[in-house]
Amino acid sequence: MQRVLLFCLGVWLSADVLAMDHKHKPGSSGSQLKQCQGVATLPSIHCGQTPAPLLGEDGKAWFVFVQNGHIYVSQSVDEGKTFLPPVAVNTIPELIYSDGENRPKIAQGQQGEIYISWTQKAEGKYAGHIRFSRSLDGGKTFTAPIMVNDDLAPISHRFDSMVVDQRGDISIAWIDKRDLAAAKKTNKPYAGAAIYYAVSKDQGRSFEPNKKLADHSCECCRIAMDVDAYGRVIALWRHVYPTNIRDHAIAYLNDESNSASPFPVRATNDEWQVEGCPHHGPDLSVGRDNKIHLTWFTQGARNKGLMYGRFDMETQLIEREHTLDIKGGSSRPQVVTSAGTVYTAWKRFNGTETELVVSRSIDNGDSWSAPEIIAETASGSDHPMFVTQGKEVSLSWHTLAEGYRILPVLTSNQHASHTH
Repeated sequence: MQRVLLFCLGVWLSADVLAMDHKHKPGSSGSQLKQCQGVATLPSIHCGQTPAPLLGEDGKAWFVFVQNGHIYVSQSVDEGKTFLPPVAVNTIPELIYSDGENRPKIAQGQQGEIYISWTQKAEGKYAGHIRFSRSLDGGKTFTAPIMVNDDLAPISHRFDSMVVDQRGDISIAWIDKRDLAAAKKTNKPYAGAAIYYAVSKDQGRSFEPNKKLADHSCECCRIAMDVDAYGRVIALWRHVYPTNIRDHAIAYLNDESNSASPFPVRATNDEWQVEGCPHHGPDLSVGRDNKIHLTWFTQGARNKGLMYGRFDMETQLIEREHTLDIKGGSSRPQVVTSAGTVYTAWKRFNGTETELVVSRSIDNGDSWSAPEIIAETASGSDHPMFVTQGKEVSLSWHTLAEGYRILPVLTSNQHASHTH
């Protein structure tokens, strides 16, 4: 099965493998690449790793990134064209996971608090701990990092995801192997890992005891999270179904409705049987009608390529499925809803360059515009990430040659013709 997995990764994830080749063809910019070379490089969002954006309700733009063992936060007053000097979150350097699936997160509280979470590398194979820090003075200073996971064994507590709900509560979920470790001690079978989470109800001063959301998650795929119209936190992750089916599960973290139907439930049914983690997590966004919009990657028996789905948490069914892209080299589908329009984006390696591709739907995911290329790079690139402010929708993209950019996405009244 390892050969099958490697083949799938080689064909479908070639955008990540090939595009991260640091060589770039003659004639490409290379300006950011040159300025970021050397061990004495100053902290910069262009030179750091895995930057993530936040456009606050106050109109300020914040960015978090990793460089030289530090988490840095930088602010921009011109929508990412220039950046103020970055502030170190952790004053003592540490080993930090900083890849596309496992990157620092940034969120904002109701009073302008800046919250940061990340995964610290620990001793042991794939071991890690979930870390958290906050700023109460507008990003000028940050508190000493605290550990969110209350199990401190040298095992995997990784792939954190963070959201802030309407009450101001902070929810952090992650992939945890404490139950796998316990099963091994008693020689009991245990597939994959588990989803754990913790909630802070005091602006990040402390977190409540860890809770388990589900057993048998996939081991190395990011968790997608959002908050619905009722303030319920929703998590979507790649799950391990019998036998080694790597599709997706969805659940509430804080549902108090006493629903007769238990969660988690199966969100996708592609029947992708693979003995190993695809390292390719999903994304989700809650629409204004409380429908859940999903994007994911699969090589299943039913579906292949990059997929979109509209999921109803009440019926626990996918109402609509749409194939975004089946071309080799397509990867990392993202989704966001804004002002009644659903936007999807992904990157695609065409054999020479990596393309940033966008499609949109103005009818709640029933039909989609033709894919549109809005940017390209001939060098290595990170995953694209949506960033919204009001009705404006943009994509953040970090490339070796061009550095970090915020790229506007066309508004819905400029959409191309739709296809069914």
